[in-house]
Amino acid sequence: MDPEEQDLLGDYRYRNYSSAIEKALRNFESSSEWADLISSLGKLNKALQSNLKYSLLPRRLIISKRLSQCLHPALPSGVHLKALETYEIIFKIIGTKWLAKDLFLYSSGLFPLLANAAMSVRPVLLGLYEKYFLPLQKSLLPGLQAFVIGLLPGLEEGSEIYDRTDALLVKLSLLMGQEVFYGALWGSVLGSPSIRLPASLFVVSHINRELSGKQQKFMLGTDYQLTIKSLCVSVLDSNVLVQRNTLEAILFFFPFYTALDCKESTILLRRADLVSILAAATQTLLRRDMSLNRRLYAWLLGSDMKGGTFAPDSTTSEDHAVYFFAKYSKDLLVESLIVILHQKFPECDPEEKHQAYLKPFRILISLLDKPEIGPQVVGDLFLEVLRAFYSYCKDTLGSDLKLSYNQSGNILASAIKENKNASEIVKTVNLLITSLSTDFLWDYLTKCFEDCFRSKSTGMKYPLESVSTPPSISELCTLLVFLLDVIPLELYSEVQTQYLPQMLCYMVQSLLENMELLGLPELTHALKTCFKVLSKVQMPPSYLDIETGSGNGSPVPKEGVDIALEAKAELQEEEEAPFPPLRSEDSGIGLSASSPELSQHLAVPTVTLDRDDVWKKGGSIQKTLHCIQELVAKFASKYIFGVQLQEMNPEGIAAINLSGKEKKENGYRLPEGGGDKKKSPWDAKQITVPQVKQMLSELFSARGSPFRSKNSPPLLSEHKKDKEEEEEWDLELVLGPLRGDCKEAFSAACHLLLDCTTFPVYLSQEEMEQLYLSLFQGPGGEPTFPAWLKSLMTICCCVSDCHVQNVTIFTLLEVINHSQSLALVIEDRMKRHKVSGHSPFLGKLQMVTLPPIAPAVLKMISEKTDFYQRVACVLWNQLNKETREHHIACVELFYRLHCLAPSANICEDIICQALLDRDKGTRLEALFRFSVMWHLTREIQGSRVTSHNRSFDRSLFVVLDSLNCSDGAIGAAAQGWLLRALSLSDVARILEPVLLLLLHPRTQRTSIACVKSSSPSDYVRDWLCKKKAPLKESGISESNSEENLPLSQFTTVDREAIWAEVENDPEKAELKAEQAENEGSSQDTEGEQDSSEHTESADTSTGHDSDNTSSFSPSLELQEGSHEDREAAGDGREAPGHGNSLSASLSESSRSSAGPNLVRADSERTQASESLSSDEEMDLELQEMAQCRLQKQQKEKQELAEALFKHMLLYLQPYDSRRVLYAFSVLEAVLKTNPKEFIEAVATTSVDTSSTAHLNLIYNLLARHQEALVGQSFYGKLQPQSPTVCPHSLLLELLTYLCLSFLRSYYPCCLQLSHRDLLANRDVQVKSVEVLLRMMAQLAATAKAGEARSVELIRELLGRCRVQELVLLSLAASMYVSRRRYRLLLAEGAERELLEETLINFGHDQIWSEHPLQIELLKLLQVLIVLEHHLGQGPEEQGSQPDLAKEWQQALDFQQAIGAMHYVSPHPITSQGLFVSAVVRGLQPEYGHGMHPTWVALVTSSLPYFGKSLGWTVAPFVVQICKNLDELVRQYENEAVKASAKTSASFTSKRENVTPDYPLTLLEGLTTIGHFCLLDHPSPTKKSSCSAEPANLRNARNAILEELPRIVNTMSLLWSVIKREDSQKRPTDFFGTTKSSSSVYFKATKTLRTKILDFLNPLAAQLGMQLMAAVAVVWNSKKPHRSHSKTKILPVASASQLLLVDLICALNTLKIDTILHLVKEVVKRPAQIKGEEKSSLVDIPVLQFSFAFIQRLPVPALQENFQPLLGLLRESVQLNLAPPGHFLLLSTLNDFVTRTPTLENKKDQKDLQEVTQKILEAVGTVAGSSLEQTSWLSRNLEVKAQPQILPDEFNVEDVNDTSVAPSSMVSASAPSIYSVQALSLLAEVLASLLDVVYRSDEKEKAVPLISRLLYFVFPYLRNHRPVSRSSWSLPSLIFLGFPLSLHSLLPF
Repeated sequence: MDPEEQDLLGDYRYRNYSSAIEKALRNFESSSEWADLISSLGKLNKALQSNLKYSLLPRRLIISKRLSQCLHPALPSGVHLKALETYEIIFKIIGTKWLAKDLFLYSSGLFPLLANAAMSVRPVLLGLYEKYFLPLQKSLLPGLQAFVIGLLPGLEEGSEIYDRTDALLVKLSLLMGQEVFYGALWGSVLGSPSIRLPASLFVVSHINRELSGKQQKFMLGTDYQLTIKSLCVSVLDSNVLVQRNTLEAILFFFPFYTALDCKESTILLRRADLVSILAAATQTLLRRDMSLNRRLYAWLLGSDMKGGTFAPDSTTSEDHAVYFFAKYSKDLLVESLIVILHQKFPECDPEEKHQAYLKPFRILISLLDKPEIGPQVVGDLFLEVLRAFYSYCKDTLGSDLKLSYNQSGNILASAIKENKNASEIVKTVNLLITSLSTDFLWDYLTKCFEDCFRSKSTGMKYPLESVSTPPSISELCTLLVFLLDVIPLELYSEVQTQYLPQMLCYMVQSLLENMELLGLPELTHALKTCFKVLSKVQMPPSYLDIETGSGNGSPVPKEGVDIALEAKAELQEEEEAPFPPLRSEDSGIGLSASSPELSQHLAVPTVTLDRDDVWKKGGSIQKTLHCIQELVAKFASKYIFGVQLQEMNPEGIAAINLSGKEKKENGYRLPEGGGDKKKSPWDAKQITVPQVKQMLSELFSARGSPFRSKNSPPLLSEHKKDKEEEEEWDLELVLGPLRGDCKEAFSAACHLLLDCTTFPVYLSQEEMEQLYLSLFQGPGGEPTFPAWLKSLMTICCCVSDCHVQNVTIFTLLEVINHSQSLALVIEDRMKRHKVSGHSPFLGKLQMVTLPPIAPAVLKMISEKTDFYQRVACVLWNQLNKETREHHIACVELFYRLHCLAPSANICEDIICQALLDRDKGTRLEALFRFSVMWHLTREIQGSRVTSHNRSFDRSLFVVLDSLNCSDGAIGAAAQGWLLRALSLSDVARILEPVLLLLLHPRTQRTSIACVKSSSPSDYVRDWLCKKKAPLKESGISESNSEENLPLSQFTTVDREAIWAEVENDPEKAELKAEQAENEGSSQDTEGEQDSSEHTESADTSTGHDSDNTSSFSPSLELQEGSHEDREAAGDGREAPGHGNSLSASLSESSRSSAGPNLVRADSERTQASESLSSDEEMDLELQEMAQCRLQKQQKEKQELAEALFKHMLLYLQPYDSRRVLYAFSVLEAVLKTNPKEFIEAVATTSVDTSSTAHLNLIYNLLARHQEALVGQSFYGKLQPQSPTVCPHSLLLELLTYLCLSFLRSYYPCCLQLSHRDLLANRDVQVKSVEVLLRMMAQLAATAKAGEARSVELIRELLGRCRVQELVLLSLAASMYVSRRRYRLLLAEGAERELLEETLINFGHDQIWSEHPLQIELLKLLQVLIVLEHHLGQGPEEQGSQPDLAKEWQQALDFQQAIGAMHYVSPHPITSQGLFVSAVVRGLQPEYGHGMHPTWVALVTSSLPYFGKSLGWTVAPFVVQICKNLDELVRQYENEAVKASAKTSASFTSKRENVTPDYPLTLLEGLTTIGHFCLLDHPSPTKKSSCSAEPANLRNARNAILEELPRIVNTMSLLWSVIKREDSQKRPTDFFGTTKSSSSVYFKATKTLRTKILDFLNPLAAQLGMQLMAAVAVVWNSKKPHRSHSKTKILPVASASQLLLVDLICALNTLKIDTILHLVKEVVKRPAQIKGEEKSSLVDIPVLQFSFAFIQRLPVPALQENFQPLLGLLRESVQLNLAPPGHFLLLSTLNDFVTRTPTLENKKDQKDLQEVTQKILEAVGTVAGSSLEQTSWLSRNLEVKAQPQILPDEFNVEDVNDTSVAPSSMVSASAPSIYSVQALSLLAEVLASLLDVVYRSDEKEKAVPLISRLLYFVFPYLRNHRPVSRSSWSLPSLIFLGFPLSLHSLLPF
């Protein structure tokens, strides 16, 4: 509060005054409408005027606030006027003093009003200003700027207050002082954009044009910096009028010719200030406003606005403007543009920043429209433009800006596309660049490089150093790379074909000349940039006219394909597009037509379109290559070898330019002498130039490879060291570690060198011929190595740094590859031109890519140096665990080297040597390295682009061999690798060399059907000879010492040789010669066969095969099948007849299931002989019938043979079986160690050539093999196939097919072969089955798991490959061959051979030579049977028929399958007639005893899977087992007699070694089969968990039960042998005194006995009754020989029968009571004895057996088993037995009674008496069978009038034979022949029997019995006829026998 106001507060009147004002102010607070405001203002006025004595107003602040609020622009003018009225009242009250003090209070409301006031208010306001403010004079100074801002809005042109305001401002300026006023004016301009227009108008309007600017400098104010800033913002104002007025002021006050002259200038101005004004003014160009541009250009060019000049020293000439601009304005303009380009935007709106980024480029585009200004400026500041371009993009893109130094800038281009702002910047700059001439940019950059190098070498200053920094090499490189990626180079073709090559050439040459001036990082960057430039270079047209230059010459179109371009495409494996190099020194930059003035302001251009030799010989492209080669050599010498070479003299540089005729092609005539290099010691100290030359020349001496054979001594150079050093592998010259930047620089140089070598040059015809001569027919003598090649070769082997080594090796390998390919292309082209006699290139320049290394140099490297071996060793050593980071690059290089090396063995030798090293650690390390190499070459080998013809086959085989290594660690490591490889889908790579061995051209074969189709055998021979391929072995290379090495050491696959062999057709010449004579017959026969197929020519060159060659079908088997069907049809045979004959044959032999072909073969001879020798009186009809029968049999035999041989294939030439065996052994090793993983892999991997080029050859060979199968040529051009269709798509299927192909392939008879070849083929067959066996076993395990997809896959595999069919046919054929040999052995080979046998060479070995194959086939069948079981029912077997119809159909199908002699497809193996007949015949001696154990194993293991054929199969099999055992026993028995061996079995066995355990094997098989089929519960030792169906088992059980007697008979024979052997056993006498048998089969009697009992015991337990019946049958068959003793009533058991009893007694499951019970059951239900002429029952034989059995029982046993025996007797006597049965019962009873003491138990005694009574009565009845009644009613009996004695020819034993005396003969009607025997027997036993049975106190009980007996006896006593004399004495004997005790009781 002011002191004055403090004083006034003590005055009460002042306080009242204050209260009144406060009250008036409070009214404002309640005002809501503008009318209220007027009212409130009126009240305030009254309050103010209530007391005028106080000049100091109370509440001044609030009053000023309320008044300011009332002056708000939104309020109506009435309020404004009322408020102004209040202001005037206040001003009057307070006076000037207080107004000056409180100016800030009142001005805040008044000053802004003028801009928004109504027309009525403005004069009032101006009046206030004039009346109250102007008088303040200097007191206005604090608010002067605000007052000016408040007044300037009144300067509105056309306004009524304009003049008044203008006058007011002028008065104000005079009052305040003009400088102060204008200072305030410029300040207001800077701070208030709204008043810039009136301010600029005021300034311009008050400039006095008559006076100079210096005289009016007061108008620039006091603060010049403020004024400059104000001018800058004004000239950038958005209002054009403001900009125009400002430019006028600038033009007046700051003309360029005086602005910086301190004497002449308006004000003292710094250059930077003027630059900033100019920078701001230049931006007006963006307005595209003519008035602005006119003023700006007038300022820049020194004229006034009307075009007049006013520079003091100017003339009126036309080029005044150019002169003025160059002298005064240009530099300032350049600097100002640089300022704009360097603008910074720390915090700014992104959109504003983006627009600001675009400004400088748009300004430059606008300036280019002014020819006097634009072109002159652009050349000076273009580097800054590029810098700004790069920095703006970097700022906009941020981290997305990544420069790419390889071929593509796609990453950056795509980032720019995605960023809208960056994209706009790039478009703007492109617009700027296209405004210039096309070559300006590239020439400018070239000059920048030149200036940069010059400044480094001479210290020259950068012209714009004051405003910008000089560029560095790295910066220029960055900008160039950036531009190459963002600028569209495609707009002008000459950029990429002319300008870039020239620029590149200059850059590389500059780098070479100035390499010492650059640091390594800079050099690296520059080289990478050169590579980027190179990547953007494009090829010109293929041909150029000689007279036209390459620039304006039109491309000459060429028909066909250019070879150079093809070669180029091949070489560009690493690059995406070709990038040629260019450079020219004396070239000019052409200007675009739109800006001709630009050329005056640039120096001599370096890049121009006028040069036409960029691509010609000696042009930029060639210069670039030679410069980079020199640069590499120079770099290596300086930075790697550490040798500072002598400075290159100007002549050296000139030589690089290759001017004129002195050009020498690098590598053809080489600049330096000295050639090879050899290792030398290396010292760390500085080495002189001669020393290093000596070292480098010695490093690669002409020495042999350390892996070459010892026979060829290595060639050594004159510098040879001693031998030990020579043998060392590691070099002594090893260079130390290199710096990182050195590595990078060297890599970049190599990269550039590599790409430069791929670019072509244009050569004329003469130059082309010279080139050809220099390349291929150069002067003699050793060629010299170019320096760069020496350097690279040295670095490869001497530098310890892996990275540098790898880069160098990669470079060298690529260059060598290019050189080889290009030399071939040039040579081929020249040869073709010579052959054709004219060149299509005459008058034209043709494009040729020159080989960077001459062929002679390449040849010397490979032949006379060990370079390749050294590099291979270096790379192999890099694969250790320490340098893992280099493994990927190293492996790629190693593989590249392997493909490029002169021999495939160079790399393989090193790997194999390590893998087979004696040291275990070395081998494990080698395995690790191999696995690294294997996994890292996966992509390379699998890629479709790079199809290499080499692989690491030998190494792979060595590793696979080590799977079976005896050393566990090595085997485990190999297995680990294999498992990993299989899991990564590498199975195709692993199998590829194996498959190539198996598909080798020499294994080609054809089907027997093709050979047979031309029936004459001579033609067959000719046909085979014609098909024979050249004898040279292709595709497989062998070393000299192959016999001493493991096979894998020399098993390499030469894919190129195989390709070459199959593509050339060796039969072409022969075909042409033979075509005429063979054409008719071959086309007739083959044409008929193939008429149904769409055919194409397999070899178009022959021209005749197109009609008769079959197309290659996807499934070979379908093709073969159809071919065979056509064969059958063609021969006129009908399929129905074929089937009928087979079914008929089966019906004949269905009981034994014997094979029709062999049964037929046996029967046909016998039938024929019967028919021919039936009778001597045979008439003609009978002869004809016999002849017909013979023909029919012959035809059937032929059909069966065809069925047997149709599957066979014939080789067309001998093949290398060792390799095939080795391939199979590799497969076997893999399947042995990792079957599951391997099968899973091959089952999921297909032979897909579309993704794996490596499999192309396999696919091709497979197709050719299938062509050969149907009789076509294997060689020549293959007809085109779909690339994805493979005949066996899955590898699993392919392997299966190959195994089956080798299994069924034989040599034809007409080939000249050694016995070894035949044996080898048999070994291959066996091995193929072994591999197939392992595969199928694993498939069975897979199928057992039961996954639906796997099951379906396996089922399809078996069907497509016909596995079961081919295996069964192979087995049948092999068995046929065995049988044939057997018959030849027996001299029975008189039968005619079949046609098939004359074609196929089976050899002439012994019968057992086929056994190994058969054994493996049987094992395979065993697995296949299990596999089929796990696969379950096929879909074709499952129908939707009703059950009954389905069962009926199944039964019919089964009958058909089991009766067919060919394979019936949907049925399992066990239901096939082929299989069943083979099993039935398998144990026949004629097929060899050696096979029997395998057959037994097959049948026993397959029992659960036989299904319906179980009974059909096992019953005959069991019978054959018994026959074989019987035959052994017979041999055993005959050995002592030395009987002549006429039987076939003994004959064979004497010639065939049979193992001693043979009978045990058969017995075990018999036991297994018998127990499986007969017992309810199979033995728990059975491995298989599955069992047969009950119905099938029941049938089999019945079949075997029928054969049980046969089995028991065999057991008894074996038992007899055992007994005999046991009885003969004594201590061994080595001196020959022992007399025992010499047979070895029955020495192990203990084991044999155990086996027999093991077989019979379980059967006795479960099937006792059937066993006892069988024993009875055998007993019956073993009747003793007839003797002449007729006295015996009971037959005496023979020795063999007693052995049978002994055998049964030995069974521990049969106790005595059990035996007796079983005998009783058999007697009650006797079975018939089969096989005899008259059928009889077993009851009598079983009683005979039981009698013999009881006789041998001891007394205690009899006593113990009294009840069972009694039961047997009691029940037997009640049956209707034949009389001998009753005799046996009586004899048994008598034996028991006489041998055992009297029974103590009365009940037993009673039972015994009852039984005795019944038996005696039965015998008495028999005795009375010869009696008859005397009369009808009389009970008296008399003997019939017939003899009771048998005729003499009958024997008693015969009588006892049940077959002679069936029980029916007991009938009373027939006279009994047994009565005499009954009487005899009674006479013999009755008395003693009764005496024992009835005790002394029981004798009377016997009387009734005796009475009944005597009733039958007395008639004989009365009969004395002569015919019955034999029965006279018998009754008396009966009486005499009675004991005395009984005589008294008798009734007579």
